[in-house]
Amino acid sequence: MLSLIQIQYNIYMQKKLTLGFFFTLFLCITFLPIVWMFENSIYEEGRVSFAYYRDIFLTLKYGKVISNSLILASITTILSSFIGVPAGFFLAKTNLPLKKFFKICFFIPLIIPSYITGIAWVNLLGKTGFLNNGFSQYTLLSPESISDFIYSIYGASFILSINLFPVVMLVTEYALKSINPRLEESGLVVGSVFQVFRQITLPLIAPAILSSMMIVFVLSLSEFGVPSLLQVNVLTTQIFTQFSAFYNEKVATAIAFPLIVITFILIMLEKIYMRGKSFEILGRTSSISTTQYNITWLNVVGITFCTFVLLVCVIIPLSTLIFNTKTISAYHDAILLARNGIKNSILFGSIGATLLTFIGFFLGYLSENIRSRWKSSAAIFIWLFFAVPATVIGVGLIKLCNRPEGIFQFIYGSLWIVIIGYVARFLPLSSRIMANYLKQIPYSMEEAGTVTGASWFRILGQILFPLQGYGLIATWLISFMFCIGELGTTVLVYPPGHETLPIALFTVMANSPTDIVSALSIIIVVMTLLPVGVFLAVSKYLVSKPKLGLQ
Repeated sequence: MLSLIQIQYNIYMQKKLTLGFFFTLFLCITFLPIVWMFENSIYEEGRVSFAYYRDIFLTLKYGKVISNSLILASITTILSSFIGVPAGFFLAKTNLPLKKFFKICFFIPLIIPSYITGIAWVNLLGKTGFLNNGFSQYTLLSPESISDFIYSIYGASFILSINLFPVVMLVTEYALKSINPRLEESGLVVGSVFQVFRQITLPLIAPAILSSMMIVFVLSLSEFGVPSLLQVNVLTTQIFTQFSAFYNEKVATAIAFPLIVITFILIMLEKIYMRGKSFEILGRTSSISTTQYNITWLNVVGITFCTFVLLVCVIIPLSTLIFNTKTISAYHDAILLARNGIKNSILFGSIGATLLTFIGFFLGYLSENIRSRWKSSAAIFIWLFFAVPATVIGVGLIKLCNRPEGIFQFIYGSLWIVIIGYVARFLPLSSRIMANYLKQIPYSMEEAGTVTGASWFRILGQILFPLQGYGLIATWLISFMFCIGELGTTVLVYPPGHETLPIALFTVMANSPTDIVSALSIIIVVMTLLPVGVFLAVSKYLVSKPKLGLQ
């Protein structure tokens, strides 16, 4: 019989080797392509040269592109906050009718790819759009000025704010529900609702709101689909142009450098700012006893605001796409035209989601469950790579894999480069989701398995995996949803014959009629929303606790 100390040592080594393997795999998939890309960009004719970086930082050659990116991200962040903070407040603090309905509907813009929303609003505000005709007929605006707006940095910001405001809304709602109600109730005794919100509530939720704004800023800065659709010249589209049109990967890499630096600095500043804040109030679990403002006029304002947001962000864009398809035959033609892309999207998305869930579990465990002073550093390091733009990941994978003498050459030209692109793009997200679910499992569960003499792999198979059944399903479905809509990395790395549905959509947009493009857009919407429906169904029926045991 092994002693308890020997058993604990064996478990420690098994855990250390396993987590070390998956962290090394994470570095190979995400960190190595970026490092390799930058290393190759500083060599010119066999010697070290920073000529391309001098063009970026010491001249104004790309100043306009950088400023466009920062303006796009700033306007998007401001608009998203103007929509998201009030929406979160009304959902958390008022007795709105249809509150759950509004919340579910507000998820939709975040779930569907941003370029789908862009296509809908281009159909509405383009030169032949329905709203363009209406505005130009009944206002002083000309059709050209309306069309110029949607094909500008301001139009791109408008569309991205529709896509990203749910991030601010969700964080605001949770922060408001997590405030100790006694603080607000005490304030209401001596002050009005406005005074309580301004002097008590807002200061408490400000760190959470600023954190959500940072996330929106970073996501806007790294966005490719909407600027590409609207022909807005920002860093991500410039990277794509330099690499795919001019075949100048070194310039593309140099342009990517400020984008990565800006996003990393922002995330680190946010972490430093949040580290100095007290979360004793915000850190508690959301409570049913949250203070509710049952004021008639506030409920009226809330229902009016939420209805307007629902119309602009969900009903009008989706209705436009459905209306533009006109006939059922449009869906038939679209499926025939993009059948290979649909099949590839389902296959690649399924494999990618499976890998993301499996690897994400161990990275989530590394971020949450290890007892080490490096735990928070590992979590921050992994999450940093979610800020890396999709086009940068695509360029890095090509530079790493497309080398005749390289050990990764077999990946280039196969479906695996697309799948690895999915994993590199969304592994930080899947690991964060798994870490949040792992928080709910007491460490005593593992200790109980240790006492019985079980190995760590047996504890994984008979305790952690069964307890994480719901989390594993949720992570797989969310990962599949993001893989289906991924464009920025796939458009660079996909080999001939391995195009996905978003690639097929962007390919046919130039030459196909509006009804086909709209039908393909609706197909993508259905394929991204379907996992959400499955998740909601599973969450209702997966209520029985898994049976645990170490036979």
